[in-house]
Amino acid sequence: MRIAVGQLWQETNTFNPTVTTLADFENWGVATGSDVLRKFGEAGELGGFVSGTREWNSPPELVGLARFLCWPFGRVDRKAWKVVQETFLKSIDEAGAIDGVLLSLHGAMAAEGEDDLSGALLQLIRSVIGPEIPLVASLDLHANVTRRIIAEADILVGYHTQPHLDQFETGVRAARGLRSLIELRQRPIKYFRKLPMMTAAETHSTFTGPPTPLYRRLVELEREPEVLSAGLYMVMPWLDCKELGWTITLHTTTAHERWRDLVADIAESCWELRGALSDVERHNASQVVAKSLAHGGHPIVIADGADATNSGAPGDSTVLLRELLEQQSIPRGALTFHVDPEAVAYATQAGIGGAFDMFVGGKLAPEFSEPLRVRGTVERLLEMQFELNGALGRKLPVQMGRAAVVRSGDVSVVFTEKSGPGSSPLLYETAGLEPRECGIVVAKSPTAFRAEYEPFVAAAFIADCPGCATPNWSWLTFRNVNEPLWPLQDIDAPEQAEWCW
Repeated sequence: MRIAVGQLWQETNTFNPTVTTLADFENWGVATGSDVLRKFGEAGELGGFVSGTREWNSPPELVGLARFLCWPFGRVDRKAWKVVQETFLKSIDEAGAIDGVLLSLHGAMAAEGEDDLSGALLQLIRSVIGPEIPLVASLDLHANVTRRIIAEADILVGYHTQPHLDQFETGVRAARGLRSLIELRQRPIKYFRKLPMMTAAETHSTFTGPPTPLYRRLVELEREPEVLSAGLYMVMPWLDCKELGWTITLHTTTAHERWRDLVADIAESCWELRGALSDVERHNASQVVAKSLAHGGHPIVIADGADATNSGAPGDSTVLLRELLEQQSIPRGALTFHVDPEAVAYATQAGIGGAFDMFVGGKLAPEFSEPLRVRGTVERLLEMQFELNGALGRKLPVQMGRAAVVRSGDVSVVFTEKSGPGSSPLLYETAGLEPRECGIVVAKSPTAFRAEYEPFVAAAFIADCPGCATPNWSWLTFRNVNEPLWPLQDIDAPEQAEWCW
């Protein structure tokens, strides 16, 4: 028994004008053949695939195809997408005879000229292996599930947690799904529903947010012997592409009206949550800093979701940084980070202890913020490398290139060459800073930061700033989505959207 394993994972923010290149994937680790599992066989969904297949009656031989992973950013450029396709095709050819395929995908990934990379890759692989070989794919909870994705994969298995803490477990569940098709010879029956709605991510928590009961219901469903997989995908909303919307999927071994009714019931519950999901307290830059200073406790985490690197924004907005630098005093200081390779180069040339004086940020998405002059002292130079274990990662090697810590008044800025997990305090700790001891710490994340920050912060406030991942939809121009789509258009019932399925 031989099972092919591969991964294509990146979350695309189409409002980020800077493309994702092949070099970006290579920075995070491209692998083919045996290197896929030798280098990354313990990380995330791939680790789950390995563990899950060991539960089979006859554990199969795992054959690596290709692994392309990159942190969320702008569209994948044409060259990189072409290389991805060619690499997977070559790897499948070199793999020889296989009995099944396990793929780790994101599901909300777009390239120049292709809005549905996950569906396109599934279609490509299906065209090679044929209709009889089982193909199971794992997806992020924020996948934009398209008709093509549903058609090409035999089973879809999605995360059940936000913040995403179950990548490994999702891989295990996917491997179990494939086992049901191969060892138990079960054939999946698919039920699904697309909803014409998108919502900002701040209230997507599956632990304490409005969707919590729905995700508990999915877990209970998957305990039923006839259910192979149950998924609810709350969609990455900064993806200006066709078929954008929430999706409910159910894969079973039996055909029964009960399953169709159940999917309809979950869809109705999702639709009814629109108001609660939109009930978010946000504060503009001056308000959120003033509120943090007035709180009296420490540390206070400010979530800058609009510039969230976890949501594919560039991470170089100066809106909140400007407000922090204008404060006469910030007790215990403030920590923030910026993606700005030019600032890193300047700091490196100045050296530790050297003067820093340049305009930073506002370069990657200039329509949302302007470059800001920062004057201070270079305190540290380092390589920003660490292993992410927690939200969005399990044994995931993080490579953000060179970094520099610049102190300006009471504000310490970590400048990095490349994007990375804005939700993790590890970013600051790797730079020799203490997020647990500071007055204010900025997390460039709308929700995932809660998994690692809430255990030790005094309070968390959500900033309302412009940016590529702003929840203020009027600040963005959607040109390609199907309409009507709530809340871009005010509709009373999903049935008003004839494009849905």
